[in-house]
Amino acid sequence: MDYLFISRKNLHAKYYRRLTEKLGEGYNLHVMGMPKLQALMHLKEAYRKDFSKVIQNQIKRKKAQSKVWELFLIEAIYAKAMTFYEKLRFAKYLALFNEEKPENIVVWNGKKLPNITAVMAAEHLKVNVFYFENGLLPGTTTLDPQGVNAASSLSQDPKFYLNFDPKNTLSFTLPTLTQRANHKKRNEFGNKDLPDNFLFVAFQVPHDTQIASHSPWITSMEMLYEEVMKAVEALDLSLTVVFKEHPTWPKHYDSLYNKSDKAIFANGNQTPELIEKAKAVITINSTVGLEALLLNKQVITLGDACYNIDGLVQNAKNANELIESLKNIEQGWKANSALRDKFFTYLKHIYCIPGSRKSADKEHIEAVKNRLHHTDSFSLSLEKEH
Repeated sequence: MDYLFISRKNLHAKYYRRLTEKLGEGYNLHVMGMPKLQALMHLKEAYRKDFSKVIQNQIKRKKAQSKVWELFLIEAIYAKAMTFYEKLRFAKYLALFNEEKPENIVVWNGKKLPNITAVMAAEHLKVNVFYFENGLLPGTTTLDPQGVNAASSLSQDPKFYLNFDPKNTLSFTLPTLTQRANHKKRNEFGNKDLPDNFLFVAFQVPHDTQIASHSPWITSMEMLYEEVMKAVEALDLSLTVVFKEHPTWPKHYDSLYNKSDKAIFANGNQTPELIEKAKAVITINSTVGLEALLLNKQVITLGDACYNIDGLVQNAKNANELIESLKNIEQGWKANSALRDKFFTYLKHIYCIPGSRKSADKEHIEAVKNRLHHTDSFSLSLEKEH
């Protein structure tokens, strides 16, 4: 077997089933479920494996969902139980991979449970891993042999993109930016009248791996609000900060709504409108940052992002750096337009897989196959680098 796609019984499994059926022999799907008896043979290996970082990361995500996870006893019991459970799962995947002998496994994201345990088992046996995720551009998919988001294979060297030669045959046009649908538990909000001069700050899903794994400074949306407002007030900037809660997150941060005269929440406004009218955009590491770059806006990131490229965005790793980045915006800092255009041309024509799991057409499936076989332009460029 060449490729084993691994998923829980969910939408990803449905997508993988379609892929494996179309790709044919050598592609199989494993849907997580019952334990394997052969796992008993690998328990000794499993118990030597350190799961402390995995479990702590999972608890961090849980705490973002509910304050009940702040209780020491609940956290301690959960950590013990999940460590035991994931060691059993690790043993199961050692058994499965030894039995099926895949050369590669394919997972979604790979940074959170339960997929991260399958990845750890694959790495233990030196089985290659491919990582799927939603695409960096609208209507695309990420499929990367190294990881996704800040862990991706994308270069962060500006010279790499400035030296990228599209041979005058490739171009980039602005895609249509769409608004994500609201979670069914979210309140309805009307449009806010926007100030003439404002910064836009988009909240992210607080338990997402973008925060749990790739945000070493900002640990919550409340902290994001506080750090941005402290920086703005320290500089006494004559502008407003417009915040927007993430549409797919069901909870509301109503304690922040009227906390400052220099801040408003525009939860009912469309995100593309907020980006387009803003002076600059601040994000931890979300795709809102990429959308802002698409609309030629200045971007400050506060976390690890695959687009943290010098000359494309300003990356602030602490409060002082955020203040300096805002000073630069006030003084007219602009992204390198040539770098921006080549970066997005590279994303569209080289890195991103066209299409998504919702519309896996012939072109999409062929692009997936070429990426898995290392025969597309992106894979060939990686081989040249190494």
